[in-house]
Amino acid sequence: MAGEAFWVNGVANAEVPPDDRGLCLADGVFETLRVELGVVLCKQRHVKRLDRGLQVLGFPASGNTALTLINEAEKTLRSAVADATGTLRLTVTRGSGPRGYKVPEKQFPRSILRFSPGIYNVKSPAVLTVSRVRWSAQPFFQGCKLLARTEQVVALDAACRQGFTDAIMCDSSGSWVSTTSGNLFLRVGACFITPPITEVGIAGTRREAILDHWAAFLGYQVSVREITADDVAVAEEAWSCNAVVGIRRIASVDDANFPETVASDALSACIHEESSL
Repeated sequence: MAGEAFWVNGVANAEVPPDDRGLCLADGVFETLRVELGVVLCKQRHVKRLDRGLQVLGFPASGNTALTLINEAEKTLRSAVADATGTLRLTVTRGSGPRGYKVPEKQFPRSILRFSPGIYNVKSPAVLTVSRVRWSAQPFFQGCKLLARTEQVVALDAACRQGFTDAIMCDSSGSWVSTTSGNLFLRVGACFITPPITEVGIAGTRREAILDHWAAFLGYQVSVREITADDVAVAEEAWSCNAVVGIRRIASVDDANFPETVASDALSACIHEESSL
């Protein structure tokens, strides 16, 4: 496969109709899946998050909807390219509906796949700035990966226009939460610090893997709490993580510098491996 490929409800190059509620209202969720040789990596972690998103939005469920959707996405991709390696985005909308916010009595969710071949490996550390665009707090959607990403789009665009790689996004109080596309970690000594996602932020699959497995496996403690100015001042290391890039080292955030890479190097070598939930 030379370029990108698209499917709508399993049909290659089909079109999404203009009355789709995901298009009109951002009524849906998505998962960005790293695929190697036709296999979705860390599948169960993606299934867990997708399942929560579908439940929170009140999508029709059959008990294993999330697992079925990801398995079908994997199957569709393999049928086109058996040894596909790259990024597979699975978007699930509520499907078509009449004008207005009211959820249709009969719902027919729509699955949209976009496959981008090639592994996105980044070597150079990121140079970041703190964005003026902040996360909107909504604890009801705690950790879900919803379609509406306007804040992240605007924050990243502004940072790139200023010559930065990415941006740190804060909550309403100004505390660091994440980058525009990844969960955030600082290392102070033998402790990883990462912000909570109870009010804002996404429950990243690689964040979860670090918290419940890889930190302890590599000999580190974890503290899930607000990142303070004192933490930033003394942190030796910083990185972001997501399913596509894995670990992205952060060299600096404005005037704060993070010179070391010992933990992020170790995590880079294992972050996409399966680990117990």
